[in-house]
Order: sequence, then structure tokens, then C-alpha cells
Amino acid sequence: MRRKDVGVTERSDSSPLVGLVIVSHSRQLAEGVAELAREMAGPHVQIATAGGTDAPDAPLGTDALRVMNAIESIYSEAGVLVLMDLGSAVMNAELALDLLPPDHRERVLLCSAPLVEGAVVAAVQARLGNPLGRVAEEAGMALLAKQGQVGGPVVPEALASPRLQGEPEVTLRMAVLNPLGLHARPAARLVQAVASFPAAIQLRNLTTQSKEVDARSISAVMTLGVQQGHEVEFIASGVDGAQALEALRLLVETHFGEASASRTSPVPALRPLRMSEAPITTWLPGVLISPGIAMGPAVVLQQEVDGGDGGAVGSPSQEWERLQQAVQSVREELVETRAALALRADHQTVEIFDAHLLVLEDSELLQWLHERILRGAEGAVSAWKAAVEGVALRYETLPDEYLRSRIADIRDVGRQVFAALTGASRAAPAEPRAGILAALDFVPSEIARLDVHRVQGLCAARGTANSHAAILARSLGIPAVFGLGEGLLNVRDGDTLLVDATAARVCVRPDEALLAEYEDRARVEQTSRRLAHQLRAQAALTRDGHRVEVAANIGQVAEVPAAVEAGAEGVGLFRTEFLFLQRTSAPDEDEQYAAYREAARALGGRPLIIRTLDIGGDKPLPYLGVGPEANPFLGVRGLRFCLSNRELFASQLRAIARAAVDAPIRVMFPMVATLEEWREARALWEEAARPFPAARHVEVGLMIEVPSAVLLVRHLAAEAHFFSLGTNDLTQYLFAAERGNEQLAHLSDALHPALLQMVARVTEEAHAQGRWVGICGELAGEALAVPLLVGLGVNELSMSVPSIAAVKQALRACHLGECRALVRQALACGSAAEVRRLLAGEAFEGIMPAARP
Repeated sequence: MRRKDVGVTERSDSSPLVGLVIVSHSRQLAEGVAELAREMAGPHVQIATAGGTDAPDAPLGTDALRVMNAIESIYSEAGVLVLMDLGSAVMNAELALDLLPPDHRERVLLCSAPLVEGAVVAAVQARLGNPLGRVAEEAGMALLAKQGQVGGPVVPEALASPRLQGEPEVTLRMAVLNPLGLHARPAARLVQAVASFPAAIQLRNLTTQSKEVDARSISAVMTLGVQQGHEVEFIASGVDGAQALEALRLLVETHFGEASASRTSPVPALRPLRMSEAPITTWLPGVLISPGIAMGPAVVLQQEVDGGDGGAVGSPSQEWERLQQAVQSVREELVETRAALALRADHQTVEIFDAHLLVLEDSELLQWLHERILRGAEGAVSAWKAAVEGVALRYETLPDEYLRSRIADIRDVGRQVFAALTGASRAAPAEPRAGILAALDFVPSEIARLDVHRVQGLCAARGTANSHAAILARSLGIPAVFGLGEGLLNVRDGDTLLVDATAARVCVRPDEALLAEYEDRARVEQTSRRLAHQLRAQAALTRDGHRVEVAANIGQVAEVPAAVEAGAEGVGLFRTEFLFLQRTSAPDEDEQYAAYREAARALGGRPLIIRTLDIGGDKPLPYLGVGPEANPFLGVRGLRFCLSNRELFASQLRAIARAAVDAPIRVMFPMVATLEEWREARALWEEAARPFPAARHVEVGLMIEVPSAVLLVRHLAAEAHFFSLGTNDLTQYLFAAERGNEQLAHLSDALHPALLQMVARVTEEAHAQGRWVGICGELAGEALAVPLLVGLGVNELSMSVPSIAAVKQALRACHLGECRALVRQALACGSAAEVRRLLAGEAFEGIMPAARP
């Protein structure tokens, strides 16, 4: 689903808004739909979920009491609208309605709207202040829209010729400066921008003298092969053509909302991989995706799609309707997958599904299919296969290797529609069984559909820790190792695999002794996980009584309750840029104040560290008119941007100061590189806080993300209250290696001794002046690294919510003195690989006896 800007009329009164309850058999699905609805309507609409059951052996289901409690938790005089998926969800919602007090019952409506679309529409209507009946009516209209999409062989008006006859035309010529040209993300943003105007807009590549294409078609736009430096021309016709081109001009100038540091090195071509009879290595090294231990038979997933011709061909109109239904089915699955992914990944990662959805809405592709099927040339299956291969072939002829690699996205979507048409899937054993899934690679849609109760582990010959499939694997908590190379392709179906994901390696056909050793380790891990969950609310003390605070990283106020439930002792990083994203203007002071105050309230007295606006680099804000830069990651980003936009910065600082009057809030500045930057920002904070005497107690600190800040830490510690190490950026700046570049993935390991030496320097200088040090990068959530971070003297670890319980348990197993001894060994290592071997070896086991059998 593509999000469109929704105009929200602010109400002058403070009367309550209609609340929403999402009921689903799946807890994850319910929370994902709620997150998507919140993203559309903002934090003002109360949304509760009632998904799944507490039974570990049967997590899918619904419960009437849970539904009733969800309704009561958000009930107000405005009423509550309940949306359900199917079956028992409807019955239990009806039973919950009967259990409510009579005076509440009359203000609760059960809605038959489709779950995802209905929730989004209802949330927006509720935010506008509409009454319960109107909200329910508008949500129900979402079903009519869906029926219209699959109801008949009529070509939608959007597929008509893009030229508006008799209307004046205006043109715009510009150079595309995106390092990777118009690849998937900027192309998707372009198509979304074009769709917001009634004007007909065409696009052509002047550099290659291409033909004009419909700018509403993502495949047409991408197959223009627009590379960095190419000149393109937009042709708009219609009354708002000039306005549309002005918006597109700003979009091009701001790199289509994308600002990558440098051109990603092209992925070297790989020769076709196939099963081999050659002997394989005992241990295959790879890339850690999700930690843990798993062992079992290999379930080999072949690369190609298996399946027949999809059955007999019906009439042209029947085949067109059949294709529309298949496309709609896949669209709904992608929307649900996107909603679930939005709970655990950043906006740019989630946007990969926006690009997938746009493929299904591609006007050029659908027009070709419509004409081919309705003239009786072929049925839905063969026409779809031909269309997908045709688009893929066009990509293969592009001169840019990165754009050619986007064929995988086209084929992923193509495979899903093919499966919907034929019931086929990637070739797998006839009798699916529990085991370790092994494949050449995985795509996000496959990971999202895995049965976590049957799949014990994941292994892939290709892939990186930053891939979208990797993010999904981590969210599922399945032990996973990618990038294992060609050795994995020697594995036969049924071979025994041992996945030691924590050590980023896989053993093929292990002997009995090794299996027995790892079975003991796996039992200990399972016991440790259960214990970690039970103790999640308790403070994390080492065996000798040393305390390290464990906090959560959040991007939205709605994430706070889940963080507290997971055991967070506070929020160590509130990414305020998410308040500024997905909108056309900056939030005003009052809106920011409300968000910060609500986050503090939800924390119930726990500390809240608010990071001031961190945009630029990979987080541009086009509506602020940020101009293009040759190297945005080394440009005006973070604190530099705020110091260049004083009014915007002052508004945020005043909002924070107001919220800090009666709440334990701390302020943190991002990307501080010099002492002068720090002092300028600190002075602006003091000016903003001056009208609020109670805010003078607020601690003010900074993030250590730039090597220069490490070298200046003694001077900074004389003035700052605390430091938080952003190890993600610090690692990429230390090694001059963009963390999103697949070719430089080996340089993105924060356990490298060079990075550990920087952490050691910061903690030593900070502690000498009585300052505390935290870490809020991904390193903080890696349980394997905990003994080193304890030994280095880190006082606080802030991480994503799913990692909190495990990190707390790892802290409880540590001993401060032994951890310090381990640090001395780690700093003497020459590589990250040596450090990881050290942590996985006898020295690590000696520090954490609770983790031993």
C-alpha cells in the first residue's frame, strides 16, 4: 500500500476521538496493521490490538476476554470501532461486545471492512474527528474499492493514454545526481509523486535518446536506465502541469529523498551455481544474521519456481479477472508484510515493499497484459510469465550493473503472482518437514511466510547482514547465517546441518561428538532464553554486583509500552526525525511537545534521552529544501543541519525544554565533530530552556559518531554530562566504508579492535571526569559483545526492543574483573574475526559460567 499525504484538519476542542481495536488470529499481524494505521493517522488516535493467544503450542487464535480488555483500554465517549480478520475473530468480538457494560456496548461497533485497508481508512477518519458511524461507513467503503479492483475486465482509467488532448504542455529538463541513478527507491518515490497530481506526465532519458514513457509506470521509469549524471525530461499536460513539474524539480534536487554517500560498488557477476559432487568444508564461514544454535536435516530450496501451466485457459474475460484476482491477492500479502516489517525496520528498508507494490500497479505492464489477454492471444499464466520475463530482459540490457541487479525484485513479485495463479512455489520436498532451510538466497516475501515452528534455521549461499531478507530473519528470531558461498550448494536434501549462527558458521554433516556438544549448548540457550524472559523486568547486575543500565531505542511514541514490557529501564535513544518524516511540513513546537511529553508519561518515571533532529545522509527531508550534495554522508547532516536551520532547531529545543519541566528527560546532540559545534548547540539549548527554570536540571550530552569526537573526548567531557557511542556511524567513518555497501560488509564489524580501542578511550576519559558512557548502536544489542562492553566500562546499553531480555541475561552472567581481563586480550587482537573467536572460545566460557552446561 502506498501512503498518500492526508490533509488533517486540527480540531479546536479537546473532545476524544474514536478508538480502534484490531482483532486477528496473529498477534504479529494485528500489531503490524495497527502500526500502519498509526503511521497514517499519527499518535492522536488510540489503537489497541487483540491478536493471538498465550498458548505456546497454539499461538494463532482469538480470545473474547482479550478483545474486551482491548476495547476497555481505549474506550471513550467517542466510541470504539472493532475490525476483525475472519472466523473466530468475528465470533469472539461479538462475545466481547456482550461482555461489555450496557452503557459501553452502545458506543462500540463491529466493522466488516477488510482488515488492513479498513483500519487505515478508519484511523484517518477518526483523526479528522468524525463520529463513530461515519468512521465505520468510510471504513466499509474500503471493501468497495477492493471489489472494484477485482470485479471485472474493465481497464482502470489510470491506464489510459498519459497525454491529455488539447491541454497545454510544459517541460522540465534536469540531471539526475543520485549515485545509483533511478533505481528502485527513487523510482518508487517518483511514481508516488506523479500519482499525487491529475496531470499526465511522461518521462524520457535525453542522454540515451530514449522514447517517452508513462511516469506512473515504475518498470517503465526504471528501464529508462537513468544513471548518475544522465539528463531527463518531464513532459506534463493538464491544468496543474506546472505545479507538478515544480514538485518534481524539488524531488530531483533532493535526490528523490535519497542521499547515499557514494556510488555503491557494483556487485561482481557470479557464475551460475549448481549442486556439486565435490567434498565440502567441515565448517562454512558466513555472515551473522540472527544468533543462536540449530541442527537438523537440510531442506533444500531450489532456485527456480516449480509449477505447471495453471490449468485450462478460460475465456479472455475470465482469464483477465483471474489475473486481477491473483495480483490483488499478492498485493494484500505484500501490504500485510510491509505492515509487519514496519514494526522492526526503518522507513527506507520498508520502502522495498513500496517498490514491489508499485510493480503490481504498473500501468504499462497491466495495459500490455490486458490487451494480450483480451484479444485471446494467451491465458493469464502464460501472459504473466511473458510479461515478467520481458521486463526482466529489459533490465538485463541496461548498462548499469546495479540496475540490472534489480531483476531480483521483479522476479520476486513475478513468482508470487505465478504462485497465486497456479498454486506453485519454489521447489521443495514433496513432504515438508522440520529442518534447516538452505537456499542460494532468500527474498523478503519468502522469509515473511516461514513457519517458525518448523523452520529451525536459515542458511544462504548469498546475502548480507543489511539485506531485507536478513532484517526479516532477525525479527523472527531464527538462527540464520548468510553469505556461506558455493560450499553450501554442495548440500543435499536431508544432509545434517549444524548452524552456529552466533559464530557465523555452519557445519555440514557434523560427527556425533560435535552434535552432542552443540545439543548441550542448545539446551542451555533455550533455558537461558526462558529465564531471560522471566527476569526481564529486573535490573541487570553482574555476578559481582556491577550494574549496567539497559534501555531501548525508539522512533515513535507508540513503541514505548512494548519497550517497558520487554524490560527497558528507559529510552536511551528517541530518534526524533521520525516525527518529521512522511509529511509535507515540519511539526510545530506544540506537536513535538505533545509527543515528548507522551513518551515520558508512558515511561512512568524512567529516563528518556531525546536525540535532536538527525537528518541528511540516508534521511533527507525534501520539504525543507535541502539541496543536493555530492557526498551527503560527509555533508550537512545531523547537528550541522540544525545549526544551519536555527529556527527549526530552536523550536525543537523549546519543545524538549517544556516537556522536561516535570519529566526525567535528557538531551543529546548527534554527529558532533568539533568542540565549537558542541558549544554552539549547548548555548542554543540554554537559551531555549531559560524560560523554564525547572528544565535547568536536564543533562545534556552528545553522540560519539565521528573519530574527531573520540580524539576530543577529554575536552568534551569537561562540559558534557554524558556520551552515547553511535557505533554504526562510528564504524563506517573509522573504516571509510559505507555500511550499506555489500562489497565493504567485511569492514562493518563493530567488534574490530580498532573500534574497541576508540570505545576504551572514550570510557577512560569520560570516567576520569565523572561522566557516564552509553552505546546506542547495533553493537549494544549483540549479546556476544556484552562481556567486552562491560569490561570496557560502558554504563548503559540501548538497543532495539527484541534484544533487551537476552542482553540483560548476558549481563547477569558476567563478572566485571574477568570482563576487564577479556578486554585486554581483545585489544591485542588484529581483526574482528580474532575477537569473535576469542568470545566464542574458552575465555568467553570462563567469564559466563551460567551459559555453560
